[in-house]
Amino acid sequence: MKYNLPTITLGRMGLTVTRLGIGGAYCKTVEGYQAALDMGVTYVDTARAYEDGKDEEIVGQALVGRRENLVLASKTVVRDAEGARKELETSLRLLRTDHLDIWQIHYLNTQEEREQVLGPGGAYEAALKARDEGLIRFIGVTGHNWEEVGKAVATGLFDTVLCWYNCAMKEPEDLIFPHAQKHNTGVVIMSAGRRDKLFEEPGSPPPESFYRYVLSHPAVHVSLFGLRNLETFERVAQGLAERDTLVSCEREELEKYGKQLRDAGKLEL
Repeated sequence: MKYNLPTITLGRMGLTVTRLGIGGAYCKTVEGYQAALDMGVTYVDTARAYEDGKDEEIVGQALVGRRENLVLASKTVVRDAEGARKELETSLRLLRTDHLDIWQIHYLNTQEEREQVLGPGGAYEAALKARDEGLIRFIGVTGHNWEEVGKAVATGLFDTVLCWYNCAMKEPEDLIFPHAQKHNTGVVIMSAGRRDKLFEEPGSPPPESFYRYVLSHPAVHVSLFGLRNLETFERVAQGLAERDTLVSCEREELEKYGKQLRDAGKLEL
């Protein structure tokens, strides 16, 4: 079933996307991705490293006949320009497309890696060349270390940032979001449900609440949902089609709940 999902302009790029995106690495079938796309999602995120490249291949098959109306993002973990370029060419081939809308420098978690990527002969150099050639449209950064990712965003060199954020992990509000808002960087969130851990506890709030939580923050544009369970994905899609934000009292309740789980060690980093 197709849902009337809320849409937004993704930062400074001018791309209109659904606020719910499909995250890669978990779905093992073409049919699974197609079913999620049929719900009206227009943002798809994968990576060269997911499932040793198999994920890109499956996504590529799922996008046959659908590519034109989607924003497609992938990633490279290679830090040098030559190696990153080879990964990009492989990604384009497996995804069956002549360009990526967003190509992300993946897992940039240390100062050393950031300096390598942004320095002479680094992967960012390859990204600029690929953009000039029309192989990619925009350049993003991802990572799990909020402080280091925030430093990358602060340079203003990246069009998007992908990071962890949820009601139990609020660090991006101080370490990443202010930089993103300063540069009008597109903010894409992963782990809104912490790999479903936040809503698998007995008596937990419904899954859609956690996605409404992250989308309620003014810095956030899109939240990804990895296709671990298509039924849950559809529930979240339906919920966001009805309402994509929370009021302050709902946010406070989720933050209290999230803190309890994190303090109990149930949301390991």
